[in-house]
Amino acid sequence: MPIHIRLISTYDEYLACEAVQRAVWGEFGVVPHHMLLTVQRNGGVVLGAFDQRAPGAPLIGFVFGFLGRSADGRLKHASHMAAVLPTYRDARIGASLKWAQREHVLAQGLDLMTWTFDPLISRNASLNIRKLGGICRSYIRNIYGPEPEDPAGELPSDRFLVEWWLTAERVAVRAAITPAPVDLRALAPLANPDPREPSDEPTGERFLLQVPADIDALRAVDMPLARAWRYQVRALAEAAFAAGYVVTDFARDGEAGLYLFERQAPGGPAH
Repeated sequence: MPIHIRLISTYDEYLACEAVQRAVWGEFGVVPHHMLLTVQRNGGVVLGAFDQRAPGAPLIGFVFGFLGRSADGRLKHASHMAAVLPTYRDARIGASLKWAQREHVLAQGLDLMTWTFDPLISRNASLNIRKLGGICRSYIRNIYGPEPEDPAGELPSDRFLVEWWLTAERVAVRAAITPAPVDLRALAPLANPDPREPSDEPTGERFLLQVPADIDALRAVDMPLARAWRYQVRALAEAAFAAGYVVTDFARDGEAGLYLFERQAPGGPAH
């Protein structure tokens, strides 16, 4: 597909970024064009993907982030948003935007990029962990507000924090070659076979944590089960990260997505 990725540069292109956000998420939380422009002019990166086949080569997706600092004082790139129009969602545009973002951030002399995502959304986990080579070792509860009071309402806005170590071997390999499919069930035991049942905290060197294949579809038909998934994954992930485990891989497996957790070692998955 003739998709061209480059820095956003004109007023109309910044406005088009707003339109893409509305097409993907609606009106809530739209980052305005003037903020995107300010980020771009002050050390941030705002990249757009343009469809060269369509009349006028319209913007079909974008990614943006800004200079940040980790808790240990390390400078990093905080990637805040990535959006692709729904009609282009399965065309690898998101991955192409992230790889282009990596090149721009490396050119700034940085080697770490971070962002957050919902661990129950398998398609995002597949991109962030399996395809890009990110790792996770932090779980954030209710990142966008307090715990919902209505059990029939929205799920808590829990998130994994992705660390993308841009010069790590696991990332460089994925930049060159699309990773082959992997059977994670052959590598480690499953810690949570049923989201409605309590699970023991893992004790081995590695384990699998299961999530729904399509949490959005599940929420539409069985919100109590979706909520059970949220709280079980929260409990297991928080305990695992506190015990020194790191998410190092992800694979889709039929009706489930599978995270691989491994005990962290010096010079481990981040490097």
